[in-house]
Amino acid sequence: MKKIFAASILIIVFLAGCNAQPKDGKYAVMAQCLTEKGVKNYGAFWCSNCANQKKMFGDDFRYITYIECDPRGENGDPEACSKAGIDRYPTWIFPGQEPMIGTTDPEVLGKKANCELTANATGAGESAVTPKASE
Repeated sequence: MKKIFAASILIIVFLAGCNAQPKDGKYAVMAQCLTEKGVKNYGAFWCSNCANQKKMFGDDFRYITYIECDPRGENGDPEACSKAGIDRYPTWIFPGQEPMIGTTDPEVLGKKANCELTANATGAGESAVTPKASE
C-alpha cells in the first residue's frame, strides 16, 4: 500500500512538472519590445545557428516574431522570406534599418531597436526596458 501511495505521489509531481508554463526570464520585456517595434527574426528549423539564437533567449523567444522560412517547418512561410529577401539564417529585420545576419547577442538586438535592458536587470523576472530618448 505504501508503495502504491509513493508511486502515485511521484506520478502527480511528474505530471505537474510537465504542465508547467514557461516563465519570463531576463529577456522577456526586451523580446516584447522588439516585437512591438516590428523587429522580425527569420530562420529555418534545421539551422543550428537559429537554434543557438533561440537558446540565447530561452523561453523568452516566444515573444519574438519568428518567421520559419522552410515550408517543411512548423508554420513555414517561404513566401514571406522571399519577399523580405532572406537568403541566410538567422536574419533579423529592423524596420527602416539594415538587417542583422547571424546569431546575435540579445542585448545587441535590443540596443539596435532602442530596447535596452536597464542596469538593474539581473535575472529571471527582473528584466526592464528603457526606450532611448531618441524615439
